[in-house]
Amino acid sequence: MKKILKYSTIIGAAALISASAVTSATADTGGYVRVKGFDSHFHSLGFNQLGCRKSAAVGGTEGSASGSDCKFASEQADLHGSNGTDQHDSLIRRNELRWAKDDGEGLVVGADFGFFRLEMEGTYQDGKATQWRGYTANGGTVYQARLFGNIVVEPFDLLELLGEFGGVEPLVKYNPAHYGISPYAMYGYGVMGGLLTNLNYTRGGNNNSNTSDPVESGAFGGGAMAAVNVGAGVNIGLDKLAKGFAGATGATVPEYFKLPIEFSIGYHWQVGMDDLLFESMDEDLGIDDGGLTYSIGLKW
Repeated sequence: MKKILKYSTIIGAAALISASAVTSATADTGGYVRVKGFDSHFHSLGFNQLGCRKSAAVGGTEGSASGSDCKFASEQADLHGSNGTDQHDSLIRRNELRWAKDDGEGLVVGADFGFFRLEMEGTYQDGKATQWRGYTANGGTVYQARLFGNIVVEPFDLLELLGEFGGVEPLVKYNPAHYGISPYAMYGYGVMGGLLTNLNYTRGGNNNSNTSDPVESGAFGGGAMAAVNVGAGVNIGLDKLAKGFAGATGATVPEYFKLPIEFSIGYHWQVGMDDLLFESMDEDLGIDDGGLTYSIGLKW
């Protein structure tokens, strides 16, 4: 399935580039660069190696790997109670890292081929670690970065091109893309990565109140994962909007409305492919994030 997604993206891009050659004379082609901000809901990550389970220890000690060869973390949480069962969730230390979610920012650079775009998108965000395996974190920062190559399709721009090429006036005159308002659909493929630094927490009882409990400090870790990026929204070109408005009404618009500024707003979703780039450990990481995105920049 992953190979189908990758190859279909490549073939689709080639087909769109070939099709654009027919209408390149009338296409509104060019490049653009935009500063981007986005909402993020990504604030926790589980480390569970599928099929690998530790035997539970009792009496307040950590679980031990008995008769297993876990490369990273057990699928079964360690227990901290005398009952030796998974029934009481308050006694379980799950292999999960939590941090304070924070919105991110980034940069989008691309080329417009008339009714579709090819772009590169890089974004960054960070958040303070709040919890590791149920223990309150007293320090630590999670840094996150994403890099995607996207294909952005603007179907209303295609209709406008067909209207101009075929002489069908309604496809142009009543088309919002003619006035700078162009809905889009996006698909991309790339990498999501993260780095945890200086994790500090007290390992002990459920309430972390025992001053004799050992303190873990300076822990760090990280990795990267292939991911897909999908979304939809609308691009708004200020100069094209002003030109279309002036042409439709005959009104004179201020000069600053003719600046080549483009806005974009939409909802994007990133989903990890659960396939580590450097070493496959069959981890069930469940990386996914999504939220409202907004950007502004120049188009030429």
